[in-house]
Amino acid sequence: MKKEHVLHCQFSAWYPFFRGVTIKSVILPLPQNVKDYLLDDGTLVVSGRDDPPTHSQPDSDDEAEEIQWSDDENTATLTDAYWIAMNSSLKCKTLSDIFLLFKSSDFITRDFTQPFIHCTDDSPDPCIEYELVLRKWCELIPGAEFRCFVKENKLIGISQRDYTQYYDHISKQKEEIRRCIQD
Repeated sequence: MKKEHVLHCQFSAWYPFFRGVTIKSVILPLPQNVKDYLLDDGTLVVSGRDDPPTHSQPDSDDEAEEIQWSDDENTATLTDAYWIAMNSSLKCKTLSDIFLLFKSSDFITRDFTQPFIHCTDDSPDPCIEYELVLRKWCELIPGAEFRCFVKENKLIGISQRDYTQYYDHISKQKEEIRRCIQD
């Protein structure tokens, strides 16, 4: 893998192209002081508003819809930290929920300190502009989530997202799954 490939995997690199077929998301720049705080081994203290923020967006009936968010970051999801959340999920209602997951994640530390560890090229490390990605909360079925690999606007690969489990239905329905994803 090359360093440019890592940069192409950043959420903001692909989301604009696939916005219509993925979960609604908001991308926010992650300031350096937040990155420093997340790398610090200190105690978690988040002051300020603890009420769940409500984001409204008019739907077709002009009614407001409350949106709850899950968090994501440029290269890693906080799946290694879900155990610490009160609801044992990545669903976040407050800023404190987000920081609790971030501070409990080993993935975040690795992504901040060694983003190019598996890269084979010797070029200088490019600057990464880290982002916080807030995604609309959706209950997803792990055995029905897939990663799709696209090159030059062609689907070149599909893999199950949860590589830690074997889902028997995937091997039985692989042609149907492939067809549905391609459509």
